[in-house]
Amino acid sequence: MKRQWKIQRSLKEYPDGQNRWDRAYQLILEIARSVEESQTPMKLEVPYASSNLCESVDSASNANTNH
Repeated sequence: MKRQWKIQRSLKEYPDGQNRWDRAYQLILEIARSVEESQTPMKLEVPYASSNLCESVDSASNANTNH
């Protein structure tokens, strides 16, 4: 025999609910602000862009290795 489940929901008011919601919201805003301030802008230039290219670790490669 299968059970028949009945789901009930009810709201329960807490006396300090509004204060708790306000504190949680302020905490979220504070975290978002601190994350935003800690991020540094991206640099467009790479410091080693003008450096010389070096030979790869696998020095045995040649033009025919990609066949």
